[in-house]
Amino acid sequence: METIIKGGTLMVFEAHEINGALTNPKSIPLATSHTLRISADTSDVSHKDIADAWSANGITQFSWEASTDNLYSDEGMERLFTIMKNKSKVYMYFAPKSQAEGTPLPSTGTWTTAQDKGFVGWAYITSLEVNAQNGENATYSATFTGAGKLEPRWS
Repeated sequence: METIIKGGTLMVFEAHEINGALTNPKSIPLATSHTLRISADTSDVSHKDIADAWSANGITQFSWEASTDNLYSDEGMERLFTIMKNKSKVYMYFAPKSQAEGTPLPSTGTWTTAQDKGFVGWAYITSLEVNAQNGENATYSATFTGAGKLEPRWS
């Protein structure tokens, strides 16, 4: 039987490289929504041997992006803005959150992830957007655009 996973379980995490080693994955604080989009580009491979009027397409390459929507916090926005401004790649995880057994619930932005589950890949932050409606909580969104393969990890 298939296991249904609640949306609050899957999160976007980022790690970056320092002196050739990856930092521990860190969740983006105060997240309200995460999205992973995997796309395939196609090319027309129609030819004269096709008898009907339908075009034929073949996949030429794949691309992916992940996004996060969050309540605004200076820490979260500053961290992502610095990464984007420096044109740094991050190692992005779209994976279930976890906590060590027997530990209290983590504070903001300190969830961890099992590194053997979900999807992982190098990405650039290609979009940051802040929304500040009068009388509402300020929010921000970030988009991570893949800089190579997206790898599934399932144990």
